[in-house]
Amino acid sequence: MKRRLVSGIASWSAAALLMAGCNMGGGGDAEPKLKALGKDEKATIKVMSTWDERMFNQQYGLLFYAKHPNIEIQVATTQGAITYGPDTDVNAEFEKFIEEHNPDVLMLTPDLYERMVEKGKLYELESVIKQDKFDLAGIMPGVLDTIKTYSGGKLYGLAPNFNSQALFYNKTLFERHGVPLPKDEMSWEELLELARRFPTTGDDSSRVYGFSLGNLDSVFRFAMMIGSTKGLSFADPDTLTMTMNTDGWKKAAQLALDSYKSNAIYRPNPNQQFRGGSMEEYYKQEPFIGGKVAMMLSGTYYMESLKQAKTALKDDAPQWDLVTIPVDPNNPEGSPSSFNIGQIFAINSQSPNLRAAWEFVKYINDAEYARVMSKSSSMTGSVTTRSEYFQDPEGRNVEAFYKIKGNSAAYNRSMAKLPQTFMSQLYPHAELEFKEVMEGKKSVDDAIQAIQERGQTELTKAKQAKDQPK
Repeated sequence: MKRRLVSGIASWSAAALLMAGCNMGGGGDAEPKLKALGKDEKATIKVMSTWDERMFNQQYGLLFYAKHPNIEIQVATTQGAITYGPDTDVNAEFEKFIEEHNPDVLMLTPDLYERMVEKGKLYELESVIKQDKFDLAGIMPGVLDTIKTYSGGKLYGLAPNFNSQALFYNKTLFERHGVPLPKDEMSWEELLELARRFPTTGDDSSRVYGFSLGNLDSVFRFAMMIGSTKGLSFADPDTLTMTMNTDGWKKAAQLALDSYKSNAIYRPNPNQQFRGGSMEEYYKQEPFIGGKVAMMLSGTYYMESLKQAKTALKDDAPQWDLVTIPVDPNNPEGSPSSFNIGQIFAINSQSPNLRAAWEFVKYINDAEYARVMSKSSSMTGSVTTRSEYFQDPEGRNVEAFYKIKGNSAAYNRSMAKLPQTFMSQLYPHAELEFKEVMEGKKSVDDAIQAIQERGQTELTKAKQAKDQPK
């Protein structure tokens, strides 16, 4: 990758220097400089967006126009332009879209961002960041580190928002049952021990459960979560080989299964779904908000639900706080974080409108934009990457969302190498295997062996299909 980066940078840097009107004087300083737009100078930029024009303008465009009325934005939406199928190479389709539409600003997923950097397609930002004295200090270090991980240690893009997970807990339930409060960087064993300290007696309508996986309820997914925390890999993405039949995975699976068997983990009943009623009734039947669950894994988006619940329930709303997701106590810094950057904004290295494109990228990543957007609800559940404007008015521990640095970029990159249909084919089979273990029909060892074999069959099929001439 390093060799490709060097050759890519060499190929476009000369062109960028010419387009930017670089001043080569000053002791041989060859860093590209972007000339500022004149007071009345107008410009038009095209922005590639995975959202439609209305949603894009609502999130970014309208605020940018107010600040930069002389810069017009044309939205090149990928919606409807890319057909998704089981064999679609999504990144190749996006690259084709970029070649056809030649946008100035690109909204990229991290893996597409990495691919574009490798090919020398993106404008390197560090020199213009330095030139404009753009404040990077206010952006969470984990965000910048994650972006740099995808691009050889340099910045070719910035991300205004991120998503993450944390462990929400109901303080009232902990105090009522005399259970010590959770803390940051617990192990899975510590979390589940707390969960088991809540009483497991009583009928389903009245009892309290210690822990919920939220929308991720699944024994196999839970085992996968525990295993990844402990640094285990279930497949080698480079050789397309399953690596799950190990003692480490068996222990992770056993911990997940024992936790479900202990009846400390809440499982939603499909026959008791909310069928309609007032907002107060809706929130009261929601497991965590209604006081049925003491701890729950959920994302940044859930804070908005809790905020709305307080408006509807008033004094009946739960008293809650946050701690980090569990880590491997032997390697807390190496545990994968739940930190996720969905979109990175970058500039096309071939853009004839580099300054105007940079003004857009700069604005949606600066403190002013973060301050304004922190006052409104995000359409995507994401939150600002500027920590100054990601605060809880009641002093809750929102740092839990970004405290664990981990190495999520490396994990996500390895997952992206696996065939797109692989996981969707493996999960249902693996869940059935774990169901048989729960019912006492099969041992953990036999279930892991069966998942290993089924997974290898699917990976081999994918490899053969990939190797076939087209």
